[in-house]
Amino acid sequence: MQSEAGPDAVVVMPADYRPDWMEVTGRKLKMEYVGMGSVFTVIFRTAFAHLPRWSDSAIATIATLFLFMGLKKKTRDHISCSLLLFIAAALAAPGVTNGLWYWPYAAFGACVWAMEGYLEKRRNRIYALPVVLGGFAAISTGWVLGLAFVAAYLFEPRPEVPGIRKRLAGLVAVSAVVAAIAAAYAGSWRGDSLSTLSPPTGGGLVLYALIAAVSVACLGFYWGGLAAPHRVNAILFGLLAPFDARIVALFGMASMVLLSATIFRHGIDSDRLRPLTKHAEWYFFPVVFAAAMWTVFGR
Repeated sequence: MQSEAGPDAVVVMPADYRPDWMEVTGRKLKMEYVGMGSVFTVIFRTAFAHLPRWSDSAIATIATLFLFMGLKKKTRDHISCSLLLFIAAALAAPGVTNGLWYWPYAAFGACVWAMEGYLEKRRNRIYALPVVLGGFAAISTGWVLGLAFVAAYLFEPRPEVPGIRKRLAGLVAVSAVVAAIAAAYAGSWRGDSLSTLSPPTGGGLVLYALIAAVSVACLGFYWGGLAAPHRVNAILFGLLAPFDARIVALFGMASMVLLSATIFRHGIDSDRLRPLTKHAEWYFFPVVFAAAMWTVFGR
């Protein structure tokens, strides 16, 4: 990606960095897989546990898996990425649970997965857009927000890949037509609508305000180095979020993409602190595994 120094750039650790015993042991045991599985288990059993069926909770959790695949090439660090996933899930929980918005949330997560892949040399993901947005439109009037999120990526110049932005524009146009047809067909029986707004309250409102403030600070400090869609989507969804708790859930994803590209880029945007977070993630894995076991067996 041109604007942010390339998410696929190699991160070189300091010459004196040495893996400690926990990292050596963790690599042998593949603890990163155990750790991330535990992260999704905790989210499944806490943030979305109050949905009517476990399958509903699983669909909402799959949305965070899509988000993870959109973040991981920027953070390159499991502990930082996990923190962002937990924040996104906390922001999403009220709107997704109370509004039974698990399918639209998963569809928006698929939009994040496709478009961040587009920026990160996984450009074939954009061919899924007509299916993703068509499905989104069939289940929710919120599909227009998914289309807006996707269209923001047209603002990003891609001179290193001639013709790719024109190809994206064509796919966005096709996706809009497919989605409009799906929305018209499904409109007679679809129950979901954003015409009735439910603003965030209580802890959800406080968390939104906190993350919005952090996002504004990141926009101000990193503005010149940010990709255009990361600016546009953080601002757009940040401004819309106070009107409805379901949009807060979408803002959670957009803001976590922003944070992963700024203060949590390559784990943390500090050469001095990065070795510390790298060590810390190997201690994080057994801790989050224990937390997952508690949510499953101890509650």
